Formats: sequence, structure tokens, C-alpha cells
Amino acid sequence: MPTVVRNWSASVLLGLAAGSAALAADPAPAERAKPYPLTTCVVSGEKLDSMGKPKVIQYEGREVRFCCGNCEKDFRKDPQTYLKKLDDAAAKPATTQPAAPGSKQDERKPTN
Repeated sequence: MPTVVRNWSASVLLGLAAGSAALAADPAPAERAKPYPLTTCVVSGEKLDSMGKPKVIQYEGREVRFCCGNCEKDFRKDPQTYLKKLDDAAAKPATTQPAAPGSKQDERKPTN
């Protein structure tokens, strides 16, 4: 009977150690990949779902998406060019669409 308890205890301890190692391997939220700022492929400019499910990779701590595997190959030939595109897109402030002509929002007069 003591052997069963000892084996059980060892199993529990190993399970806890493995769980702790898995948690330690998971990066903190601030260290996770930067989100992808575009709705298009960074290489071709095509809409991401234009050729089926987009190809998504992690590259140097950031998420990069492609419309296809060929674009990933092109990216890997010169990643800095495409990473700059992503940086520029992420740095742009979110803009709002102008009101459509004739819409209620377009008819509003500014208040002073």
C-alpha cells in the first residue's frame, strides 16, 4: 500500500511541475505577438480571404498574415520591407469614414 501512495504522490508532483513549466513557457500578455493591423496581405495587397483561409505566422514577436503561401516566401526574402509596412499601418490613427452625401449625418449642421 505505501508503494501505491508513493507512486500517486510522485504522479501528482510531476503533473504540478509540468503544469508550472507550461505556464512559465506562456509569454505574458505584453510579450505576445503584436496584432496584425491590416485587412489585406502585407505582400500582395490582396484581401486576406481572397484565396481561402489566410496563412498566419509569428515573426519576431508579431503576427503576420498572407493571402497565400507564395506571399510568405516573398516575405521571408525581405522581411524588413514588409515589417515596415506593418509598422506604418499600425502607427496610423484610426480614421472614420466621411458621411455619405445626402445621409442624415451629412445634413447635420455644426453647433457653435
